[in-house]
Amino acid sequence: MPSITFLESGVVIDSPDPIRLLDMDDHIRFACRAGNCGTCTINVVEGQDQLSALTPREQRLFALTKQSDTNLRLACQCKVLGDVILR
Repeated sequence: MPSITFLESGVVIDSPDPIRLLDMDDHIRFACRAGNCGTCTINVVEGQDQLSALTPREQRLFALTKQSDTNLRLACQCKVLGDVILR
């Protein structure tokens, strides 16, 4: 059962199924919802291996912005498969 902990707010969300972060718009700010703008960039504090694989859109945006921190992901492109802690 995947669990998402939002570190700054302390909110914990549990689900019996994988969770699309795109559905977490009460907790994450989104703009384009397509991996083009970076508004939904999140920092994965724990559980990087519990997210779906990095998408080509994420790779492109992070290359364009010269972002090399491997703990950053675009929430609009991620699915949570297990326990994660996000900032």
